[in-house]
Amino acid sequence: MRMLLAVLSLVWMIPLAMANETDPRADAMNADVWRAEHRIIDMHTHIESKPERFERAIGIMDAAGVGLGVELGSGTITAHDGKLSGVERNMQIAQEVCPGRFLNYMILDYNGFEKDDWSERAVEQIEKAHRAGVAGLKEFKRLGLTVRDANGRLIPVDDPKLDPVWKRCGELGMAISIHVGDPKAFWEPYNETNERWEELKDHPNWWFGDPEKYPSREKVLEQFLHVIEKHPETTFVGVHFANNPEDIDWVSRNFDKYPNMMGDLAARIPEIGRSDPEKLRAMFIKQQDRLLFGTDFQVWDRMILGSAGDDERPTDYDALVFFRKCWRFMETDDRDWKHMTPIQGNWTISSIDLPPEVQRKVYFDNARKLLAQHYPAPTFTAVRADEDFELDGKLDNPIWAKAPIARIEYTLKECDARPDLSTTARAAWTDKYLYLAYEAPYTELTMAQSPGSEERLGLWDEDVVELFIGTDMENINSYDEFEWAPNGEQLDVRLDLPKKDFKWSSGMESKVAIDKENKIYRVEARIPMSSITDEPPTPGTRWRAALYRNDAANEVFLAWRPTLTNTAHSPERFGWLELVE
Repeated sequence: MRMLLAVLSLVWMIPLAMANETDPRADAMNADVWRAEHRIIDMHTHIESKPERFERAIGIMDAAGVGLGVELGSGTITAHDGKLSGVERNMQIAQEVCPGRFLNYMILDYNGFEKDDWSERAVEQIEKAHRAGVAGLKEFKRLGLTVRDANGRLIPVDDPKLDPVWKRCGELGMAISIHVGDPKAFWEPYNETNERWEELKDHPNWWFGDPEKYPSREKVLEQFLHVIEKHPETTFVGVHFANNPEDIDWVSRNFDKYPNMMGDLAARIPEIGRSDPEKLRAMFIKQQDRLLFGTDFQVWDRMILGSAGDDERPTDYDALVFFRKCWRFMETDDRDWKHMTPIQGNWTISSIDLPPEVQRKVYFDNARKLLAQHYPAPTFTAVRADEDFELDGKLDNPIWAKAPIARIEYTLKECDARPDLSTTARAAWTDKYLYLAYEAPYTELTMAQSPGSEERLGLWDEDVVELFIGTDMENINSYDEFEWAPNGEQLDVRLDLPKKDFKWSSGMESKVAIDKENKIYRVEARIPMSSITDEPPTPGTRWRAALYRNDAANEVFLAWRPTLTNTAHSPERFGWLELVE
């Protein structure tokens, strides 16, 4: 099945390697490229803590073009009998099966909520999870509806005892994905007249229409907004379209009011898709920085695609169709088609044909920024070349069509996307050299008009592309820096922070070609392996690495993996360079 999915995915996904002399700006706005490069982020998944569940999930994600999943049901950080906690076990399995493909959110342990020290202990849960690498906090639809303390008191969403938790998450940069309430139909009569009866009769515990047991939906949403207002330094992602998909005006109005409020799309495209498509499209465009792609894709003993009845057993192919319908909703202007989760309602939806710049924000840019602190370290892959070759800056050697692309397009500190300046890097290797190829779009070049033959300090303040490599796994402060400018100037530095050896020379070479018509400069470089490492390179060798690009005219310094600081010299934020066959 996994091979079948891979074959099917090729029907609509372009090859990962492109021809020589491409325009990175075009690829940066192409949804098929994003899928081929597995750039899409699913902010809302639930994968059972078993290796076979993650294996199945990854097969589907690979075929659909999803690169990163945020696992929201990982469990608490509370451990028992010396065993791993639920969230730690889920993280361990994910890392063993599919390293770098999932981030994990924790859930709170409410035991002892009625005790005076619960808030203090809850903050300790958050801090422990943060140290373990947990990226955020997930709150299920318990608050205000079902979770009670030992005295039987229903705990509201805005209970003051939770304030220290929300506050500490903000201080640690841990976003909160919070589910409160549910569709309006879940408060309406529990019978055949309910428009979501097919779903409710299979899930009777989702019905909250008894006022003797549950508060109104409006009351719970009011509590939700109270928390957001009270904690402006903490980011709250209201799951399922900000918890109110039936009222897109309410969602947009509160996005305007609360800068710390976001929303994911998980399991609510069937709901929002029956809104007026032009009105919904306008709302997405207006709120393009606040919306996140998510699906509620779940893999347990059976798979759940947004929602499911008890008897449904979707196949892996069904899952691929589910994702493709998500793309159809975002990327076409199709009208009145059957949505991806029939049990959620017997109606049709219409697509909203978002502009590419909005699509990529929803698909991954907003999530990259939200998750920047926790985002997995990327790998820059260098493919083996059959033989050494001369440089010409044209990138016409066949090896470049085989080399995977790394994209340098996020600002160093803020992690803001700049697809208009998206810069690509490729790498290849032989026993003798490490080869690099860059394509850098520009608006205006900033460089010395009469470059000399000697290295010039301060080159980094002008237009350059850069590579940092660290081969000493015991000392992250030891690494080499390489820079290449569009006028052919180059600079190499050996560092052992805080020391910098500007006299060191790697013996590197480079050639540059400037495409003035399309405003792209291309750099082809090679670095002697003997200057990088004393050990002969072999497939599987991994070194710490970072990729950067300075664009002086636009006052933008771009990173492959943002350091989230004011300097590129943050070796703890490097990714990896890996040599492969």
